[in-house]
Amino acid sequence: MSALDDMPPLPNSIETIDELRTFLWKQHGVTVGVDDPILLVFTMLRVGLDQQERYNERERRALTEAVQAAADTFTRDVDVSIKTFKNEAIGDVVRERVEAMNEAARQADRATGKFKKNLLYLSIITAVNLIAVVFNVGLLFAAAR
Repeated sequence: MSALDDMPPLPNSIETIDELRTFLWKQHGVTVGVDDPILLVFTMLRVGLDQQERYNERERRALTEAVQAAADTFTRDVDVSIKTFKNEAIGDVVRERVEAMNEAARQADRATGKFKKNLLYLSIITAVNLIAVVFNVGLLFAAAR
């Protein structure tokens, strides 16, 4: 067994400096004073992670609102198109309305594609941030040794 096997598992999250100090003591048997400069790194990472989480939430809300607005507009347009379609004579007008409805469906497909793409970007940004946090926490632990 290696020394890594004897270490306690990483916690799901370390939110406070006291939690970090306790973990470092359990992990390495070393106490870190409250005025130790290494704790600045933790604080900076925590602030950056909090800011990124707020940004991601803001973007998620904006994206959800935009998609909902597009869906509402699309639904209204389709309802209007269907009502108009029912009231009009068959012929050229019907073909034009069908084409307009098909275009609306294509626009909805594009909006859905953009939503999925933006969701993917947000997921990638979140994953990169998590990797950065794990990397920096690893550096913090390595520096503490």
